[in-house]
Amino acid sequence: SLLTTTVMRPPIILLEKGTVGERGELYVLAQFGLFLFIAIGNVPLVGEAFTSFLGPTLILTGLFFVYKSAADLENNLSPWPVPAERRGSLIIEGIYSYIRHPMYAGSLFGMTGLSLITESVPRLLLTSLLYFVLDAKSDYEEAKLIETYGSQYEDYQKRVQGKFLPPNMNDIFNSQTKL
Repeated sequence: SLLTTTVMRPPIILLEKGTVGERGELYVLAQFGLFLFIAIGNVPLVGEAFTSFLGPTLILTGLFFVYKSAADLENNLSPWPVPAERRGSLIIEGIYSYIRHPMYAGSLFGMTGLSLITESVPRLLLTSLLYFVLDAKSDYEEAKLIETYGSQYEDYQKRVQGKFLPPNMNDIFNSQTKL
């Protein structure tokens, strides 16, 4: 006959044989866990930790970085990325011995913390944009610092590799040197 009956079969999910842990189970668990968290709109317990603990901690850390970097700069403090004049020596002590741009790092920490406390995705996106602006500004600033201080600044860049974070965060926490 011209009419044939098609039998619909349920899809078959093939569970590959193999050693547990080598088939990518963690990826699948993470994928479906994130599907669930996105569907319910929150990460139970962790969401509260972000707003109650991590957000304020980042804000306080950011304030500390901004204060400490301003205090270490003393009369070299300026909002401009171009040194107006050579007012003093290159600051490479204190917090500047760990990262080259602690004031920018503090601003990023603070804004990230505020984004988390307010649970604001637009603020978090704007903070991401701020990161790119500060990264570009710091590149420009460093070029001007090389013009002003020459090899002294280039040596400092080699010694202090992190712009906003040290390459190894343990360097800060395990240091015997006072910030």
